Amino acid sequence: MNKTNSIFILIILLIAGCSSELPEESQRTINQGEVIGIESDNNTFAWLGIPFAEPPVGNLRWKAPLQPKPFNSRFEANQFADICFQPGGLFGGGEDWTGSEDCLYLNVWTPAWSTEELKEKKVPVMVWIHGGGNTTGSADTYNPSNIVFDNEVIVVTVQYRMSNLGWFRHPSLRQGDATLEDASGSFGTLDNIMALRWVKDNISVFGGDVNNVTIYGESAGGHNVAALYASPLAEGLFHKAIVQSGIVSHSDLVEAESYYPESGISGIQSSKEVLNWLLLNDDKATTLLEARDVQDLMSLQESEDYLRSKTPEELLTAYRNVRPKKGGMTRAFNDGYVLGEKGILESFTNQKMLRVPIILGTNRYESKLFNMRNPRFVRWGEGEGIVATAASWAGIEELPLEIMNPDFYNAVNQYAADSWKERAADTPASQLVASGHTNTYVYRFDWDDLPVINGMDFGVLAGAAHALELLFLFPAAFDNVLIKNLVVKDSYEGAIKLSDQMMSYWAEFAYTGDPGTGRSKDLPQWNPWSDQDKYMILDSEEGQGLTMVNNAVTVNSMVDEMAEDQRLTSDEKCQTLFTMAYGGDFPQAKFDAFNKGYCLTLDYSDILEIMEQRGDDDDQDS
Repeated sequence: MNKTNSIFILIILLIAGCSSELPEESQRTINQGEVIGIESDNNTFAWLGIPFAEPPVGNLRWKAPLQPKPFNSRFEANQFADICFQPGGLFGGGEDWTGSEDCLYLNVWTPAWSTEELKEKKVPVMVWIHGGGNTTGSADTYNPSNIVFDNEVIVVTVQYRMSNLGWFRHPSLRQGDATLEDASGSFGTLDNIMALRWVKDNISVFGGDVNNVTIYGESAGGHNVAALYASPLAEGLFHKAIVQSGIVSHSDLVEAESYYPESGISGIQSSKEVLNWLLLNDDKATTLLEARDVQDLMSLQESEDYLRSKTPEELLTAYRNVRPKKGGMTRAFNDGYVLGEKGILESFTNQKMLRVPIILGTNRYESKLFNMRNPRFVRWGEGEGIVATAASWAGIEELPLEIMNPDFYNAVNQYAADSWKERAADTPASQLVASGHTNTYVYRFDWDDLPVINGMDFGVLAGAAHALELLFLFPAAFDNVLIKNLVVKDSYEGAIKLSDQMMSYWAEFAYTGDPGTGRSKDLPQWNPWSDQDKYMILDSEEGQGLTMVNNAVTVNSMVDEMAEDQRLTSDEKCQTLFTMAYGGDFPQAKFDAFNKGYCLTLDYSDILEIMEQRGDDDDQDS
């Protein structure tokens, strides 16, 4: 079991509490036939496990999704479908596997309207795309009943293929009757597009407005939203977008289909290295060099047949074991069809592309979720009392006991989070506005009113870490006994208030494309990104509250601030710059910012070793 803070274990306890009742008022007729739902939380109806595509199994593995077949009888949508195939255990940290290749299903939540009320309804639709590094996660984790009932919107949660079942390019898979969609390799992206097509074709019978659809997602889900924002195939299928802590870069086609160089550095798991591992595992080669020779002698048809013969367990095991040194999140490819040749970034500057209102945002200390598990920063061991009991119940063997150097810890995390914000929010927002797209909004989530437990200040250890804002947008878990008493504790009322405010802003954006003063019409004005205002801070009243600020993060601003930062030594500044640049878009030239090239002379092998040891974990939690 990976070392994982109990706070973020509890965040995933958002699973909907639904009854098994099948009220006749929830019967709808969609393109596939009749479907009946259930009574869910907060006076809502839910339809669970509706197929939006044919199962991508057998010959349909690594193919674009196909329209689902009609139902043979009335479909009882009263339970979640299998999640997409992925590593088992908490955050995918186990050695076992879970889920199924047959996983292209979605869930729909609406207010529990009567039959008469439904006739008059035409409300905004919000389509949620889950995160998890595009390797783990599922739609059934999220219970959107609060925002649905409080703000009268419809929420659809979707699933998509992941890992090398969802994003995988190998020359052998582009043969014969393969379409441009099949050849793209971005099957997970195509799954999300198919889900949006299903929404367009069917959501009106649930009371949804097909001309007012908002896509939103967090982390890898945020990346997938950004990929849809940039995809010409998704044009017209949605009308607003919210990217929460998203990654806005793409995977390179050449790296995806090339053997790793001698350095072992690559931005993505190579399909050829996956095939090499499979050959070694099947004793068809005894060394990596021999596996390359065997693969090079295989025909395209032999390679395809061999890959298709493998079980999902074998494929994902290979995918996990061939992680390159410059590991990164599984991302969409710049194939020139599903995504343009210039990738997602082009959508922020190209005035000819169809662009819709967008919210971009990050959390104040994104990287603390990952760095608090780094033994370089935090000492872990056996805990005591109720916390240790709760951790044991969750399968956690160790707890955080001490932050070795709090100043250094906070400084490193500040610059890492600022770097994330620069790449995922501030620079894209600046580019969008500069290219004439003024309907651009940015936030930073700052809530950190976490308790002190057993002497550990979780506000310092974790604070507004990656994924914490999910609890506020899906607050069904707030009343979970463990979350109420161990996570929010004395800050419960303030957390609930901030949650209501955030959902109000999100819903108003879904209605109008402008978060404004929220759906409640009584919140501070959230202005678009401009020379006068940049972004909204989302915090409790015990902190900064809801506040517009006018400062932006740039590469130069980070380097300038770091140069004067007394919390870091010269070596530590260089190390921090290195970790920001490693695997990202931080300019290499900035290493020369200190002491006329001093940073370039240092040995970073120890940092690389630490980063590689925890690289798999980073993807699992994203």
